Amino acid sequence: MKIKIKNIIYILLFTFFLNIDYLKSKEMNLDNKYIPLKDFVILKFDLFLKDNISSLFKGGGMWNVAYQEIKYDVKITNENKIKISMRGIMDKKRYKSKRYYPKLSDCNQIRNKIFVKKYGYSFFTQKLNNLVNEENISNIVNNEILNISSLNENLKDKILNNTNINIEVVHPKKEKNIICSGKLISPELEISK
Repeated sequence: MKIKIKNIIYILLFTFFLNIDYLKSKEMNLDNKYIPLKDFVILKFDLFLKDNISSLFKGGGMWNVAYQEIKYDVKITNENKIKISMRGIMDKKRYKSKRYYPKLSDCNQIRNKIFVKKYGYSFFTQKLNNLVNEENISNIVNNEILNISSLNENLKDKILNNTNINIEVVHPKKEKNIICSGKLISPELEISK
């Protein structure tokens, strides 16, 4: 009999506390609460990268670098500049034995494949071609990320010109890692020292 009364008391207490939390959640009103534009732009960049990073893993390895993982981070600095940081970790099993070391073109191809879905390099010569240029990247960013009604063309241009990308290609041998950086819309990034 004591156990039944004890169980009933527990059930009543649990129900009481559950109802209090439910009533509090009913009281919360999110009307007229807006997310700051900075946070919304960062969210849009984050969602775009998350959706498009998978394109790097399709077809990689046969003619292009095979990556086992791509990590990224998007931040706005105190100077209102957007900084995209990416780390492409090359497939350890494949590149421990294979004599291939990352180059500038690998950094550019990571950016290009994510944003434009093209490598931007000729198939056989691996030289930069004009399939990826400032206009292509700007159009994709404007149409997919900066398609926010409160942004006018001047503000979009300012955001594009103040968005930088930093890409690190990580080789199984640490001394072979490279880091490239530059404006997101630049046709070609530069190797950082």
